[in-house]
Amino acid sequence: MHFSDLVLTFCLILPPLIGTFSATMPDRFPAPSPAASRRTTPAIQRIASPLTRAGYGLPAGLAHLAILFTGSAALRSRDGSEGDPVEGRRLLWLPDGEGRELLVGGGTRGLLLALPQLSVAQAMPATPLGDQMRRTLDQNLSLPLEPGEKLSALIEDLAAEQSARAPGEDLAVAHLTSLLLVRLWRLARADLIAHGGAPQGLAERFVLLAAQHGRTHWRVADYARALSVTPDRLGSAVQRATGLSPKGYLMRALFTEACELLANTGMPAGQIAFRLGFADQGYFTRQFTKQVGLSPARYRRRMKAAQDRGDTSYAAWP
Repeated sequence: MHFSDLVLTFCLILPPLIGTFSATMPDRFPAPSPAASRRTTPAIQRIASPLTRAGYGLPAGLAHLAILFTGSAALRSRDGSEGDPVEGRRLLWLPDGEGRELLVGGGTRGLLLALPQLSVAQAMPATPLGDQMRRTLDQNLSLPLEPGEKLSALIEDLAAEQSARAPGEDLAVAHLTSLLLVRLWRLARADLIAHGGAPQGLAERFVLLAAQHGRTHWRVADYARALSVTPDRLGSAVQRATGLSPKGYLMRALFTEACELLANTGMPAGQIAFRLGFADQGYFTRQFTKQVGLSPARYRRRMKAAQDRGDTSYAAWP
């Protein structure tokens, strides 16, 4: 894939793949209900297993977060194979349920949250930080649930918002979803740095610094100095983690944000250039055209035309 394809891909909004919860006994898989293909809001279910084992369906097209306060749980695939059980206190994150089933032992207590994948995509910003969040939350996670964790409180807040049906409910749910994903990503990041290899930890720290200093156009040598490593070592770690050189990652992050601003705001190109740290609008325009394949003005017109058609597929873009 060309660099311009990568930039454009990050500017797209993924189409919704949506579903709903179903709870079953563990001897068979439930077929997704018709409502599964129409759900556009989070669904919350309390895990309160009786003395016998119980199962909860995880429809494809939904991300799932299971929080276990007590008891145990295991995943069963559609082919009937069952994974190793995990014990509470623990959380499980699945970016896609894939039609699997969460089997919980007798007496298990917890929470089960299902999120439409469109909501997950929209909750992460088009910035270097959002880029790192996407890569982390695109994988299955199993993490310890520390005392004082706040994820369950956020899920309770989501449930309260949906029950109250008060004005501004959609906005509140969107913000709570964003905050929940940020805190989930922080937990995953801390676990990665504590138990993962050094290259991944170094790349994580680079991404965080890029979120802080990308608009001031730090050089790669500046990042290496701040991280107390050589530019070569930084380059190797970032290449392994992201598939890009540090400079390539920084450029992609800037122009991904530029795409987002052009597509979703009326901000003039000159103001966008200034916001992203470009003192010369002409230089910004030339670099944008080189990386994206279109001038900022043409990109904005193309995005608006596609949005007017309701076309958000990749095929709609150059």
